[in-house]
Amino acid sequence: MKKETSMLQKIGKLTASLSVCLVFVYVFLPYLTESVGILNRMSQYLESNGIDPTRYYYTDVVQVKEAENYLKTVLDQ
Repeated sequence: MKKETSMLQKIGKLTASLSVCLVFVYVFLPYLTESVGILNRMSQYLESNGIDPTRYYYTDVVQVKEAENYLKTVLDQ
């Protein structure tokens, strides 16, 4: 028979998982960026030039431009 976990245990596991994810993103990755030379130089270059790399993620994909054009034509009708 499978032992059921209580709601408190489920919430505890969820909290622990979220905590690990947050520590990874906000502690480990910045530490890695600062400690690896090439990543540090890239980060400084982006910051000093005011470049937000998240804004450029999908800009070079042709399908995105086609989708934008399609939506504009459909919504303008």
